[in-house]
Amino acid sequence: MRRSILFFLTTLAPVPLFLLAITQGGFWAVSTLLYMTAFAVFCDEAFELDFSKSGTHWVAQQALPIILGVIHIILLPLAVYTLGVANIAFMSKIVLFIAFGLFFGMISHSNAHELIHRTNRLHHNLGKWIFVSMLFGHHTSAHMLVHHPYVCTEKDPNTAQFNESFYAFLKRASVAEFIAGLRAENTRLKKQGKSSFSLQNPYWQYCIGSAAIVFLTYITMGLPATITFISLCAYAQLQMLMTDYVQHYGLLRKKLENGKYQPVSPQHSWNAPHWFSAHMTLNAPHHSDHHAAPAKPFTDLDNYRATAPQLPHSIPFMAIIALWPKKWRAMMNPRVEHWNKSG
Repeated sequence: MRRSILFFLTTLAPVPLFLLAITQGGFWAVSTLLYMTAFAVFCDEAFELDFSKSGTHWVAQQALPIILGVIHIILLPLAVYTLGVANIAFMSKIVLFIAFGLFFGMISHSNAHELIHRTNRLHHNLGKWIFVSMLFGHHTSAHMLVHHPYVCTEKDPNTAQFNESFYAFLKRASVAEFIAGLRAENTRLKKQGKSSFSLQNPYWQYCIGSAAIVFLTYITMGLPATITFISLCAYAQLQMLMTDYVQHYGLLRKKLENGKYQPVSPQHSWNAPHWFSAHMTLNAPHHSDHHAAPAKPFTDLDNYRATAPQLPHSIPFMAIIALWPKKWRAMMNPRVEHWNKSG
């Protein structure tokens, strides 16, 4: 039960802070940002807590993703209105822009990722539309049809190559992921005897849905809010791609004599045992187990501490280090070489 409480507390705590920041500004705006940055890193690094053997309650597994999905639908337009229309202090807007971007890029992203893997169509579609609302709908197809089958190979645009900086990865993957997902959907439809232009191609929903949301923002809130919305989505997308960069950097699946790749194993994802950021991002740092069993609920994911690559710091902290390629390579390249040799 205590794990359920932790999942609820860590993911939902920013919501009342955002409401206070919107209405009161000043201290609360800064507090919201500090919660998802300095406070999260402090809790991860200062307290080595292990909840892996603590049971979890079904409420967190079933209810929390839906609650977070509804909150996202409400919070995103509220964020755009606050940043693009409301008359609040400029510095408060800067701080809130960063905080909102982190919430959508870390918590909403992790939640949408959880939902698109569920077999329940309502859950899957909710996750898909969360991505569409952040102008990133194609990630649904690219993640399911490309990333999971081809992770840690040259066929996966979301696997960062050895020595590739985050900036080079961002430039490459942001375009290649869209194209790879579209090709995968076209191939899927072709096998079903359908045209790539069939309305069953979800790329229609991704593109038209995103365009419709941008247009709706423009006619209801005006041009400044529309620019704010697009900028906020771009910042959230940067968070999502940073997560991909950190979680698979440099790791390789060997090509076998039959031309196929070795099966995905725990050694093909970077994991992090840090408890606070794990709960805040629905166990996203327990990434090896997710690739081993993509349909496993987030509450049940194992960290594979003994058999999987472990990051030296929490994912949010590693994301900061990744902004300095020289420091990143010095820290990560020896670890990558060790795990690639051991495989």
